[in-house]
Amino acid sequence: MTSNIPIHRPGPRFLLLACLVIVTGCQRVAPPVAAPAATDPTPIPSRPTTVFLNADPLVAFVGSQRCTKCHADQHATWTATAHARSMSKVVPANEPPDARFDHDKSGRHYEVARVGKRMHHRESLVLDDGTRVTLSDHPVDYLVGSGRFSRTYLVELDGHLVESPVTWYASRKSWDMSPGYDYLIHDSFRRRATRGCLLCHAGLVERREPHGFSFPHNELSIGCERCHGPGSLHVEHHRKSTSPAKPAGNHDIDHTIVNPKHLPRALAEAVCQQCHLQADVKVIVRGRRPGDFRPGHPLVDERIEYQLTGTGPEMTVVGHVDQLHQSRCYQQAGGLSCVTCHDPHDPHQPRTDSDEATYQRRICLDCHRAKACGENPDRRRETAPIADACTSCHMPRVATEIPHIAFTHHRIAVHATAGDTSAEAKPDHEPDFTAEGELTTSQDLSGFSKPEQERMLGLAYFRLHFQRPWRHAKFLARADRLLDRAAKRIRGDATLSAARAEIAWESRRREQAEQLADRVLDGPSTTNDRILAARVKARALIERQDFTGAIDLLREITAKRRDPLFWALLGHCCARTERLDQAIAAFEKALVIAPGQGALHAALVPLYERIDDQSKAGYHDRQARRFPAGGFRQRQPD
Repeated sequence: MTSNIPIHRPGPRFLLLACLVIVTGCQRVAPPVAAPAATDPTPIPSRPTTVFLNADPLVAFVGSQRCTKCHADQHATWTATAHARSMSKVVPANEPPDARFDHDKSGRHYEVARVGKRMHHRESLVLDDGTRVTLSDHPVDYLVGSGRFSRTYLVELDGHLVESPVTWYASRKSWDMSPGYDYLIHDSFRRRATRGCLLCHAGLVERREPHGFSFPHNELSIGCERCHGPGSLHVEHHRKSTSPAKPAGNHDIDHTIVNPKHLPRALAEAVCQQCHLQADVKVIVRGRRPGDFRPGHPLVDERIEYQLTGTGPEMTVVGHVDQLHQSRCYQQAGGLSCVTCHDPHDPHQPRTDSDEATYQRRICLDCHRAKACGENPDRRRETAPIADACTSCHMPRVATEIPHIAFTHHRIAVHATAGDTSAEAKPDHEPDFTAEGELTTSQDLSGFSKPEQERMLGLAYFRLHFQRPWRHAKFLARADRLLDRAAKRIRGDATLSAARAEIAWESRRREQAEQLADRVLDGPSTTNDRILAARVKARALIERQDFTGAIDLLREITAKRRDPLFWALLGHCCARTERLDQAIAAFEKALVIAPGQGALHAALVPLYERIDDQSKAGYHDRQARRFPAGGFRQRQPD
């Protein structure tokens, strides 16, 4: 990423040297990794049991349109909810107006403009003299969000969906930087929307290699099967029989499909938690994949969510579950849950704000007497939007870590500062990225062995170290200790070995890192684990100047991930092995992904000179002097 801060302009060999800096350093001697014992892999954690037959992972999804044939009324109520608008194709006529704005931190200028029948997002670099140079101009394909709070957009590039750095904020009625982009160096049009991301924003998402996913059944928005589970067994049963499948002694429940009202509170809430319990770091349970959760099972069957404590009092965007669980109302009333106030088939439309407050007050008064409120009567009459609005004081709107967005605080309590907190409110401090915190979870891990718990917590600290715009050596050290202990008890875990390989590389234990990477590359592994190991192995080969050996691994990485750093490393290796045309193509591809990087232009100058293309050599030399050297953060694979 670039900025308009004056810096020394790069010479023609700058990027090649930069690539070497990335992969070299002082080597710390570490004992070699012992070869894995010739035993079978440790069995994966067992799955919980349930009476609902469609919770089996082999039952297929059918899409919401199949459900409407028999459940037209329920489908009609669902279509009016925000879930039904969670993701959609962009229709320019329905989008907010065109606009332009500057982002001073990164020295970028952004435009939203309609071009023909498409809506485009453009990014320009503002040079030191005030000149604007267009870097990216992409038509946006998908809208993420119902629009109640914000509208974020996805662009399809090279077969990947990537997030636009521009978001519309409903509270301000204006465009601004997307969440996580308000930094000096940000991801521009490079942040990939993974399958894990889309599981909470899109409907049905299927795995598709190498790039990630596809949308089967035209299911772009959250649909019926997200809450009720896959429907093929249910459809097939009712196609063959007019009577529902009923277990012995129970004549009311059809066990071919989950209806959350038939689940105990903890399992019913897990249906909501699959998207609304997301903390700072998520770790997939060993043997599971993103999207393996099925209604009828606890969320811990698929993943664990870890929250970093001690970083500030502001509310996280999806912290509602933990907040609700801290409420005395929740703890004392066994029937209180998410659906007490949020009926997924009652969108509360077209209620006004006062209608909504009246509805919420009526729910509160199911348990509480109005006269029991200890607030001053005059203060109660002043609550908005109606007098005696319980939630105005006991569930106020509060700022979140995302600028311009405020949500309802879900801890039902007597809050120190009651009343509406404007969506413009911001925390009174900047996050302390150097503060030492602890990762904790509110989920019940008692069903997992100690090695499994250490593995998951170690992976959480490992991912926390890489996913933030900062590094914390203590987090990496904790991950190292936890994963080392887990590895002594868990066999055949490629995810564990890949993470340990990256940790060893970061800790400059080169021999150990390479051996762990080889263990992953030589055995069965997921795409993400293999890429992480390939990144370690490729850098090790480059450090040993085995550029030919590194090329195949770099080609594998760049074929599956849109990462400019590894395209640049591929260009460097091809140049060092006299594959000049391939080196030029790799650096040019890096520039397409990360335009405006002076160092990439500088690396192309001698390559074009060597093939006697003085025109292009001169062009890139001028661009190298014109643009800042730039840079982009190396990010851990998904």
